[in-house]
Amino acid sequence: YDRMRVKEYFEYLAIYVGIQLSRAIPKRALYALSGYIVKRSYRNNERRRERVAKHLKLAFTQRTEEERAEIFEAFLAHLSSFYVEILLISTGRLDFDTAVVNEEEVLERIERLVRRDGRGLILLVSHYGNWEFLGHWLAYRGLSGAVVAREFKNTIIDKRLIVPFRERYGNSSIERKGAIVSIVRLLKAGGGVALLIDQMIPPPNGIDIEFFGRKAYALKSAAQLKLKLDPLVVPVFAERVGRESFRIHIDEPVEYCVAKLDEEEKLRALTQRYSDILQERIEQNPAQWQWAYRRWRLPKHDKSK
Repeated sequence: YDRMRVKEYFEYLAIYVGIQLSRAIPKRALYALSGYIVKRSYRNNERRRERVAKHLKLAFTQRTEEERAEIFEAFLAHLSSFYVEILLISTGRLDFDTAVVNEEEVLERIERLVRRDGRGLILLVSHYGNWEFLGHWLAYRGLSGAVVAREFKNTIIDKRLIVPFRERYGNSSIERKGAIVSIVRLLKAGGGVALLIDQMIPPPNGIDIEFFGRKAYALKSAAQLKLKLDPLVVPVFAERVGRESFRIHIDEPVEYCVAKLDEEEKLRALTQRYSDILQERIEQNPAQWQWAYRRWRLPKHDKSK
């Protein structure tokens, strides 16, 4: 083993031991500890704190500084709950049978989706609410599919912790690099796949759009697959309404007319529509989006602002 491999192994071991030890810690203590760590990590890291404040200012130019500060504090509270919930899912301590406040409505919508003539299904997900809980709960309730994600830098953690975590209730995990072939095969067979739509993806895999009135880049794969295979494209969100308590929003399939546009403009128009839906959701509850991501970062070759 080289030094890097040894470092990766010890990182994995530390996380694994921490997860196992958490089983004996009362939930209330976990939430208190997570809240302390999250707030301290942002208050002691000026760069991280300024990035979130900058992003809130870019998105909400019409809001006062005090209003944005309130969103910031609510965001930190949300983030601390998010981390505990991931830990509880990992150790089997989150009760999926009681966690969704509108479960009956959601199950009816799921039943309608799976009856749609065998068409493939793309779930548009984002870093809003608890997206990890969302994927697990849907699989737990019978709507398992594939989750496309980039391999974690520490490959030991990825293979021994992250991938098993994602596949815990029946989902499969697809590495983002070269994923399109597997996705097409799944959709043609009437299967489902979840795609994140709020990451900064530069060309050639991304396309320029507007997000909160500012230029950004977004993954265009969902639009490409829609034009090629015509699957159902459904935005889905798991909004927190309390600790370990969520309201799941399963929107109607997005059918957006782009017939008169050329190929590039069709992709842009569809991707823009998907981004607009996410923006509308964030505006309703801004604290639950991941403001630390560099959503408006532009590629080095792009000098526009």
